[in-house]
Amino acid sequence: MARFDDEGTQMLTARDINGVYGIMATPAKEGADQWDATDTVDLDETARLTDTLIRDGCSGLLALGTTGECSTLTESEFEAFTDCVVSTVDKRVPIFIGATTMGTHETVRRIRFLRDRGADGTLLGLPMWQPCTEEMAVKFYASLSDAFPDVAIMAYANEAMFRFSFPPSFWSAVVDAAPTVTSAKVTTPAGPYLDCLAATRNKINLLTLDMWSLECAQKAPDAVTAIWSTAANMGPQPSVALMDAITARDYDRASVITKDIFWATENFMPGGDPVEFSRFNLQLEKIRANAAGYSNVGPIRPPYDVVAPEYAANARECGRRWAELVTKYTSEVSQKQN
Repeated sequence: MARFDDEGTQMLTARDINGVYGIMATPAKEGADQWDATDTVDLDETARLTDTLIRDGCSGLLALGTTGECSTLTESEFEAFTDCVVSTVDKRVPIFIGATTMGTHETVRRIRFLRDRGADGTLLGLPMWQPCTEEMAVKFYASLSDAFPDVAIMAYANEAMFRFSFPPSFWSAVVDAAPTVTSAKVTTPAGPYLDCLAATRNKINLLTLDMWSLECAQKAPDAVTAIWSTAANMGPQPSVALMDAITARDYDRASVITKDIFWATENFMPGGDPVEFSRFNLQLEKIRANAAGYSNVGPIRPPYDVVAPEYAANARECGRRWAELVTKYTSEVSQKQN
């Protein structure tokens, strides 16, 4: 059931979040990796990618997170990209636009802009300078919930990026203090996921990564109604097939798809180390997306356009393998439809 604010405006609730939420890159024009580049967003590719992700099965979209290079866009680029994505979506699926900044005041300005343009919600991480205490973190989300009772907040719960652990006590407090936080993009595996899930009292939909979703679904089948996928920039078909299998509780098929996803991504995270990956997150995401050929997300904006050659090579191999999975699962869907 949709939630309504005090003025009767409908807002997405935890129950409204279903399917695969593709995490979009922000396509860049050639030369965007130069220090003096301006107007770097490739709006034509943005519109094409947005439409293609919806066509190929994404039930919702997340934009301007880490992969979306939210930290490197200028104000005018943020606004141009937001306008393009929201108008292209045209209410076909929910769209959450990132508004993470250095502090509350600028975040308020960005949320006001994306709300007025028609976005369904905001993908919102903690301020990106000084690490927050739990009291600060809860107050931050509570203040934005109070400021925008008509905007659904998806908490961007990336522990490495925001240097905050997002423990169960945080979720328990947020449920009471910030009622518009109705979903969260989490990066925790099944064990911590279950503890955080219990703390939300079923009021916050915790979206887990596609490759970890089966384990979470087997332990909490009613809770996993949606997953997130940065791999969607290479083609969402494998993630969509996995979510379909989980929804049908066909865990045997979900296990096969999960193994395929692990095969495609086995060398993507440098040394299997999440901390090392966090240093090169957006670079590797964009490199593999371009290598897969599904999208042309262009060069990486500075200063994050530096990456070790072996890491880049592994990302390109991941893109090549994922492209194989896209062909495989597109073919399987076509055969079933026929």
